[in-house]
Amino acid sequence: MLGILLVSLSILTGFSWAENCPTERNVVVCYYSSWAVYRRSPATFRIEYIDPKYCTHLVYTFAGLNLDGIMDTLDYANDITNGGYKSFTGLKEKYPCVKTLLAIGGWNEGSEKYSLMVETEESREFFVSRVMRYLVQFNFDGLDIDWEYPGHRGGIPADKENFAKLLAMLKERLKPRKRLLTAALAAPVGIIEEAYDVEEVCKHLDLVMIMGYDMNEANKTSTHSPLKRESSESSSRPTVHDAVQFYTRNGCDKKQLVLGIPAYGKSYTLADKSKHGIGANVEGPGKAGPYLQEAGFLGYNEICESMSQDQWTTVHLKNNAVKYSYKDDQWVSYDDAETVTSKTQYAKSEGLAGVMIWTIDTDDFHGDCNKQAFPLLIAANKALGRQ
Repeated sequence: MLGILLVSLSILTGFSWAENCPTERNVVVCYYSSWAVYRRSPATFRIEYIDPKYCTHLVYTFAGLNLDGIMDTLDYANDITNGGYKSFTGLKEKYPCVKTLLAIGGWNEGSEKYSLMVETEESREFFVSRVMRYLVQFNFDGLDIDWEYPGHRGGIPADKENFAKLLAMLKERLKPRKRLLTAALAAPVGIIEEAYDVEEVCKHLDLVMIMGYDMNEANKTSTHSPLKRESSESSSRPTVHDAVQFYTRNGCDKKQLVLGIPAYGKSYTLADKSKHGIGANVEGPGKAGPYLQEAGFLGYNEICESMSQDQWTTVHLKNNAVKYSYKDDQWVSYDDAETVTSKTQYAKSEGLAGVMIWTIDTDDFHGDCNKQAFPLLIAANKALGRQ
């Protein structure tokens, strides 16, 4: 009876009792883009499409920061009126051990509001005092901070120290109530050095999500999520492996680090379609796909659909653990199940906490191109021995 009561309580409160859940040694963090509900069919992604058995942590993106320095919804109709938050945390009714987190920030939020929020002890306290209430109100198990990036894009140098102070204050408030505190942090070492006091930041985080993507160049073809360098690449080329080494050398425990893998590609329009190797000149970003509808970006679902319909040429860069494909004047670098497996095996061999997928709603979630839905997510689970 006691076991049944505890499980019932965990469902009612929405927060899992740790003693009823196995300790996860290999985490799979699944980010969900709340705006995916607005994509055109068949790429419309609803919360009920999420299969929590493939995820140890689910992260809802994004909440934002208003000009008063308070965390708030960025889409009231979707998040609250239409029950986005409620449906998302409600996944724990069937999967009580999965952790549901709410992410704040994202690229489109910029940096200036966050810089102002962390500027003084009073402004930090004003933000922190309301965060816990927000998480409790909407039944989330923790907070994920995605400030891109302290000291950049409208920030100031003092952000580096103030960000660490914010995390310390948040941890002090969240830990007694058994809420998690995580953050998505940059991969290029130059940004890491400028944005974070790594030792202090890692001291207060349960998990560090390394954003191992968007590292491509703008004016020539290059892969955007390289694990390691190819022999032909410059030593200055940023890689995910460099980021892992930098974080661990500067105070992070490897067991905190989560390797971020993209479920999307970065694309270009070639200046000369006969020159399509790495470093080829480009006219600009690639053509927008039918679902994300953004030049230079293609969801994995858009990529695999196009490749199932047209004849593309594909090259596998094994050190990068990335593939690139080209057809006429279009060129895209991306991850598929094979490269996801390689990256996940690396994370496991390095003793990292696990991997995260940005985002599961651009995986082939219908299984249109593959024999099963969520091929990238499943590849990560298999490589970790979770399936």
